[in-house]
Amino acid sequence: MKIDKALFHPDYKPEAFWWEAARPGTEHSTDLPPATEIFIVGSGYSGLSAALELARAGCSVTVVDAVAFGGGASTLSGGGVSAGINLGKGISGTPGQNARGEDHKALVTSLLRESMAAYEFVGELVARENIECHFEQRGRFVGAYSKAHYPDLVKKAAFLNDLLQMDAAAVPFEEQRSEIGSDFYYGGLTINRAGKLHPSLFHKGLLDACHRAGVTLCANAKVNAIEGSVGQFKIKTARGECRAEQVIIATNGYTGALTPKLRNRVVPISSQIIVTEELSEDLALELIPNGRTISETPRVTSYYRLLPGDRRVMYGGRARFQDVPPDVSATLLHRMMTDRWPQLKGVRITHSWSGFVAMTTDALPHMGQEDGLHYCTGCNGSGVAMMTYLGKQVARRILQNGQSDSAYDGLAFPDVPVPFYNGKPWFLPIVGEYYRYLDKKERRAAG
Repeated sequence: MKIDKALFHPDYKPEAFWWEAARPGTEHSTDLPPATEIFIVGSGYSGLSAALELARAGCSVTVVDAVAFGGGASTLSGGGVSAGINLGKGISGTPGQNARGEDHKALVTSLLRESMAAYEFVGELVARENIECHFEQRGRFVGAYSKAHYPDLVKKAAFLNDLLQMDAAAVPFEEQRSEIGSDFYYGGLTINRAGKLHPSLFHKGLLDACHRAGVTLCANAKVNAIEGSVGQFKIKTARGECRAEQVIIATNGYTGALTPKLRNRVVPISSQIIVTEELSEDLALELIPNGRTISETPRVTSYYRLLPGDRRVMYGGRARFQDVPPDVSATLLHRMMTDRWPQLKGVRITHSWSGFVAMTTDALPHMGQEDGLHYCTGCNGSGVAMMTYLGKQVARRILQNGQSDSAYDGLAFPDVPVPFYNGKPWFLPIVGEYYRYLDKKERRAAG
């Protein structure tokens, strides 16, 4: 693919913009202890949230990461914070009952209400731990990618308001410019109970809070094997061995061969992001007048927002369904961005990067215990809120001797195996291009 060098700013970096403020590192890292009560694999949002909850309850907790703290998706996301579990496939595909025997309707209600609790928990955590991460509750706009999608958004607004009081409203095409400086969509949906933050600073705040709470933190300690059972686990890492009573797997989109059953239930999908150079104040205000986070309705979706200070655009999506060089994804994302905002055609890119999102076949997050190991996974693109919240819920489950009041606990994974899948999603380019075809077909049908 031909790369247009004119798209790149002289200070362009093929790494996350967020790292300018908080780069992955080894601060607070120490030696691996010989024993701990709770051993957590993964230092992302879910692992740190679980560790903080457990440490504040008086447990001895150790968190390890295969790389530097913050080297995974927690510092690579778009930073959107919402109660955004999937309201389409994920809800309609939910199994009839969960571990507590709730029927379908009750379970759907519980899942949605708990997703709102996840959003609210982030705000509570930021305030309680005094985390300076540009947390702004300025809402979200969801654009209708085709005319056929808009009536569904009207229904969704009514549903969300009735069940969750989310202060949602349908926005017809004629009023769309009050929310986004674009005619690309066919109307949309606003949700006021949504926000955004700086993901690296939020992660650093959680890491610092864990350190203050007495959590043992070990970077560059890849776990090679977990042996034993509850009460007597032996964990072998690149930095030695540790014994633990309980183990939490908090690896999400980076789950590997250490836990093959869990790995085979989540599909890591690469999500790519670019950031623009600084815009004029007037242009930035024209793009997103109310400072909302933007998302959209197609199967292959994009998400975007203004960065702290409201002068630069962050644009994310799936330029490709496999890893590609940052320059390639940046070129493709710039094209997608200017399809939506033609006024940005001459704007250059300063940063380009990617990270892995963990998807599940029912589009729902999951938590539970298997082979004695606790886990939470499957953020499906809502990781800031959901993974932080589910980390807390896994910790509560341990503190309550296996009892949980979370609707996500024991929610069965769909029994829909992917042929020949062993953690490497060979099928994604095929499925992805088919979804693009369907999206284009629906959009063309709008005339």
